[in-house]
Amino acid sequence: MLVIDTKMTPPNAETFSQEALAGNELWHVPALQYRPTGIQIDLSNFDAAFLGSPRAVNLSKEVLKNFDGVIFTAGAQTAQCLLQEGIPVAAAGSENGAGKDFPSFLQKHPVKKIAWISASQTAADLHAIAEENQIEICHFPVYETSPAPVDEEKFKALEHPVAWHFYSGKAVLALKCFIQKSDVVHLHGASAEKAFKSVKASL
Repeated sequence: MLVIDTKMTPPNAETFSQEALAGNELWHVPALQYRPTGIQIDLSNFDAAFLGSPRAVNLSKEVLKNFDGVIFTAGAQTAQCLLQEGIPVAAAGSENGAGKDFPSFLQKHPVKKIAWISASQTAADLHAIAEENQIEICHFPVYETSPAPVDEEKFKALEHPVAWHFYSGKAVLALKCFIQKSDVVHLHGASAEKAFKSVKASL
């Protein structure tokens, strides 16, 4: 079966090997592209930071290298990006919604003011997370995402079923016209699940 991974960053070599061993062909087709907003990040009044993605790390790593507060991440891959830069990580989330992760984050590290470094659009309800956990959150939108260009003729000529991996609601919506009812759709994260519910009815 053809497996299409739509994450912005390509799968690692191990993932390609695993799919090949399973008799599958793996394509990396980013559903989204991004551009930096150029926003300035000042962490001087924060005791913690939350990084929403590897792209957020790349755009803020120089500031984070001099940050002595606690750092949380949305998931393991984002944490790994920080560690590769020599930046310590206090806790990595489950990638199933930051709102679910914050109570455990704060139980281990009771901080009060958090710099949320991510895309301009985030599936998380920052106001609700702040209210539920009695913390203050300030959003630093370091990049914006938009649909990436794809080879439409190539996609329309695909033999179905194929398997898809989606990591955000925007990614689902960007490629929804190429998904067929017979396809296998793997959804990673709350926003991808929410978007696909609305798409599924029209397949």
